[in-house]
Amino acid sequence: MASIPTITFDFYGTLVQWHEGVEAAFREILAHHGQPTADPAPLIHAFHAEGRRLHDTPPWKPYRGVLQESLRLAMSEGGLAMDAADVDGLIARLRHLPAHEDVPEALAALRARGFRLAAISNTDDALIAGSLPALGLPLDAVITAQQARAYKPDPRLFQHAHKALGIGPDEVIHVAANQPLDMAVCKAMGIRAFWVNRRAESVEPEWLPFTEVRDVAEAAELILA
Repeated sequence: MASIPTITFDFYGTLVQWHEGVEAAFREILAHHGQPTADPAPLIHAFHAEGRRLHDTPPWKPYRGVLQESLRLAMSEGGLAMDAADVDGLIARLRHLPAHEDVPEALAALRARGFRLAAISNTDDALIAGSLPALGLPLDAVITAQQARAYKPDPRLFQHAHKALGIGPDEVIHVAANQPLDMAVCKAMGIRAFWVNRRAESVEPEWLPFTEVRDVAEAAELILA
């Protein structure tokens, strides 16, 4: 595997703490609406489901709009009326997400061995920029849905990334924490893949083959072995 010069990563949830940031944002939103002890899980589920629906429904929509409409629907289902402070609070949380603890050292080890490191993410350029410093080193490329005008699992986002990197699907390893969005594309395009199972989820056999790892550090160890 170490002969493959490029590694691409999903960003949110894989490299940085997406789920933790979203949960914190929704707890703040509930507190803002007088429900500080309410369980945010139903709102978060609705938020993610609506985001996926909007991603998958043509025409392509800017990511900020997807976030806003997903939040509006989630809050409506919870009997709440969204206001500007809710949107601003969510964006503020997602603009500066910390890296998972294992990530900076793992990326540094891969960079030291000569790998090019890139992100492929369902986001926009401005939002992802605020969390990049948390990685501890600059990535060689950051490819977003905004650039490709396509969201995972649309393969056009990966095709755009590979074209920008000057590689083919057989010349890259992809590391990601999402099976339906990332492993699905890897299977369809024949990309060698590592699934980062940070949340103790079950393997979905329809998206195999991939190598399951507990975190990015374990993926780096296997790649460098």
